[in-house]
Amino acid sequence: MQPLISIAVPIYLTERYLPAALDSLLAQDYPHWEGLLWDDGGSDGCHAIAADYARRDPRFRLLGNGRNNGLGHALATAMADARGEYLGVLDSDDLLVPDTLSTMLAFMQSQPQLAMAYSQYMEMDEDGKLLGLGRRLRTAYSPHRLLTEFMTFHFRLLRADAYRAIGGFDASLLGSPDYDLCLRLSEHHPIAHVQKPLYHYRIRSSSISHAGRLRLAQETFAVAQRALHRRGMDRDHAFSLALRARHVLRPKPATAGAPACVPGASDPDAEQCLRLSPPFDPATASPERDWAEQIEECFRSFVADAQVRGLDARYDCALEVDSWHVLQPLKPFGGVGNWR
Repeated sequence: MQPLISIAVPIYLTERYLPAALDSLLAQDYPHWEGLLWDDGGSDGCHAIAADYARRDPRFRLLGNGRNNGLGHALATAMADARGEYLGVLDSDDLLVPDTLSTMLAFMQSQPQLAMAYSQYMEMDEDGKLLGLGRRLRTAYSPHRLLTEFMTFHFRLLRADAYRAIGGFDASLLGSPDYDLCLRLSEHHPIAHVQKPLYHYRIRSSSISHAGRLRLAQETFAVAQRALHRRGMDRDHAFSLALRARHVLRPKPATAGAPACVPGASDPDAEQCLRLSPPFDPATASPERDWAEQIEECFRSFVADAQVRGLDARYDCALEVDSWHVLQPLKPFGGVGNWR
């Protein structure tokens, strides 16, 4: 008897992409799967789409209570209903390739000591145009490297017994339950990489707000710190959080007969606003205050300056934030610098 693979599909505000995601599951050359469609309470048409797929194919099961409780709750609760021997996740705006499940299953069955395997992935734009291999693939897997780089990305296939043995997804995490799960799994079981792109990951400009990015950076940092403590490494190592914030003026669509605005020589007022309302800089910020609050404070000042100058008629103000954490050995006579 062929093993069942349970695929959780957390669904939230992805009406445009959801049919293609579910079609990619239907197109699998391995037919023994169940799709756990978790409706996380979005206000678009996703519920009707998911319900239609569940009516047409009994392998789909529509789950959820109609409330938005965050990604961790969606994944943990969906997986609690899983019946399969193997588990995976398909984001509702992404795609599987036709042999994803068969390839991953064959790999796992050939190495029974593995608790999880993960594939390569391709990045694609909002319209589905492929952009190339995912950037996370540049880092080879090791449990130690996983502390600072999340290379065990998509697509992941896990043994259900190993998943349950470590407690499954943390339902309290809003944005990084997959990273937390991989860290905990790596502390107990071997993980391996399938050298084949089996997943198409969509890059979306509007998939997360700047406030969401700040919360995700804080949560990811906390997840890594907990892993450091579990491994007993916090006695002689510590994480520092690196941040780079940018204020951006994005030109609004030009009206008929009017040229598009571009900050710089053609729009000196916009260039001056960017120069005089700089973003958060860790080098000059207060270490006694929460860094996320300081980033928001700088951004609010930037938006206010743009409005005073009348730039909001021509531009949308945006905040771009990149973050990463660095593992450092503690110094003999006092630790490392560390943003709260």
